[in-house]
Amino acid sequence: MPTFDLVIALDWSAASGRKPQPCEDRCWLSWALAETPAERRPDPEYMPTRLEAEARVRSLLEQHPGARTLVAFDFAIGLPLAENDEPVLATGRELCAMLAERITDDPSGVSNRFEAADALNREIRDTLGTTAGPFWGRPKEHAHLRELHFTKPSATGVRTLREAERFARKATKTKPKSPWQLAGIGSVGSQQLMGLPTVHRLLTDPALCARAHLWPFEPAPDAPNAVTIAEMYPALFPDRSPTHWYKDARQVTDARDALLTMPIDEALTTPADPALARSVRLEGWILGLPAHA
Repeated sequence: MPTFDLVIALDWSAASGRKPQPCEDRCWLSWALAETPAERRPDPEYMPTRLEAEARVRSLLEQHPGARTLVAFDFAIGLPLAENDEPVLATGRELCAMLAERITDDPSGVSNRFEAADALNREIRDTLGTTAGPFWGRPKEHAHLRELHFTKPSATGVRTLREAERFARKATKTKPKSPWQLAGIGSVGSQQLMGLPTVHRLLTDPALCARAHLWPFEPAPDAPNAVTIAEMYPALFPDRSPTHWYKDARQVTDARDALLTMPIDEALTTPADPALARSVRLEGWILGLPAHA
């Protein structure tokens, strides 16, 4: 079965500031062509800032315009539904566009993600008539953000996890975290807030938009060089890269190698259970998850 010609896997970061020297908890990128033997695939690349990582993705796409490509980010492209089974914010491409309008990210890596989450919490709380919004976790220096609680609030009217996270927890030995958590051990929400604007810019780039789509929210363009942008969960993939010093570099390379050999239909499959179809359409899904169940 056909596989992707080019895979670009990214370990994203919400860290502030620019650190020129490689380190953990920053952006790492790993890419390769399917035709390249495993022993000759490029080493993972360290990216000092998110904007530099975004520029590198764009450069690789421009260098390989004829390749059927997968761009896989390690954050959720979607949010859990409210307890009434309705979205609390926009979904799919519209969520990426909305966050691109609200989130700022300068070349030094400084962002307004906590301020943006504070404002979104207020809007969600007002819409649902609850006492608190679902985003939580902030540094102590942001105590002035009254809508953004330091610890997880109760009675938000919003689910903690998407169906994708629940499915992964039941079907695998992994434990993905909630997209609502922005700070603290295991938090992934800040990476999402900082990553979805990048997804928006790639989807709307004039040089890419005709061949790009956001999986699983929209079908792939009918073109041999389609670009699929999707989310992955590196913990699903086996540890194959012990030679890399940094954990982030190892994980993103493991994901790249697994996705390079995974048939497209297997990578882009969603659960057969019709009860999950609506959740997939509104919340998104994780690449290759059913294949690991």
